Amino acid sequence: VYYELTGVDLKVDQTMNLPNLYLVDSRVFDKIDESTWVKMCKTIVNYHPTLKLTTEGLKFIISGVKEILGKDEKPKWFHGSQKLLEKNTSLILDVDDRDLRTTKGRYLVILRNPSPGEYHGNILISFPGNVWEVDPDLEATYERKPDLAIERLELDADNHVVITVANYGPGLLHKVRYNRDGERVIRLQVEVDGKKVAAVPIAEVDPKYALASKGSPVTYRTDILLSQPARVTAMIDADDVVAEPDKRNNKKRETLTPRTSSLTPTESGKRVKRGSESGTKEAGDSLQSAGGNPDLVVTDIFLDHRRRVAVRVENQGGSFSPDIYRATPPVQIHLLMNGRSWAYVPLSFLDPAGKLRQPGGSIIWTSDYVLREAAEITVVVDEGNRLPEANENNNTLTRRLGP
Repeated sequence: VYYELTGVDLKVDQTMNLPNLYLVDSRVFDKIDESTWVKMCKTIVNYHPTLKLTTEGLKFIISGVKEILGKDEKPKWFHGSQKLLEKNTSLILDVDDRDLRTTKGRYLVILRNPSPGEYHGNILISFPGNVWEVDPDLEATYERKPDLAIERLELDADNHVVITVANYGPGLLHKVRYNRDGERVIRLQVEVDGKKVAAVPIAEVDPKYALASKGSPVTYRTDILLSQPARVTAMIDADDVVAEPDKRNNKKRETLTPRTSSLTPTESGKRVKRGSESGTKEAGDSLQSAGGNPDLVVTDIFLDHRRRVAVRVENQGGSFSPDIYRATPPVQIHLLMNGRSWAYVPLSFLDPAGKLRQPGGSIIWTSDYVLREAAEITVVVDEGNRLPEANENNNTLTRRLGP
């Protein structure tokens, strides 16, 4: 559970009781039968601007919250709380089979404001599964939305394409957005003369979360090198993930002309390793490694102490260029469970620190999936052979794991 305040009534006396957030399960309603629970869930659906509860639900929530205040030993249905004006950290709860049998998967986030003040913000609830934790239709109703925009599109002194992205909106770009993958990731997409040559995750464009709020533009230097005039298009949130008040400023198109003609001849849209005049590569071609071929190997699949599936990957060969982390389509690992496709993890998310670039580099990536019954897990690294390797026959590993 993650919250972000967007506005506070500063006239409130900060010494008084301030708002809190509670994470509880269905046992807080131990006197409510199944039919009443279902009825109450259906009537909690008034998302904006206020939540409405049935009389029964409201009565038990009030009594339940009062019960935990000031007690050292909390009831079993209580799973943590946050004071909304203190430093924000996520509330995390691990749920196993026994918990699910007890609660039937019914959890609630309760907001309590005993003060006369008014607070504005957003609550995001993340849970494992294929469903995005925030309904896009709900986000569209937010009064204060972010507004991502391409502010500038230009060439630097070395004729690399440089893009400045800004958040013009009054609303926050939730930091949980930076951790998304697959179709939910926010990307900065670049086209050269109508050809898509790059699609960079926002976590790479803005690793310090400057775009989370208004007023801190981020300038990103791509590896796209121009040797002749070209029509360049940059688009932020090309997949329309974020609800924004103005989508027109998400795209900018400019005709860019290189400042000098002394560079090694390359075609528009090709990218080179920074500081190198050789080793050019095109987005669609096989990626070239530097200093001998690397050899990415899945060396282990195991469960961590929370019974989450974890994978260890090592580089048992030579080093490779950092450009490979930005490749389109990406170098990635493919996970399968009992022979069925489960997830794809791009190299940039698998190894954000770049440890695998070096010979002998090793990383452990841990999924959010908690294994509840025995399963056969298969991991394939670089399934599409995007990265030339010393040995292409050691890219797959299968393990049978049990909780």
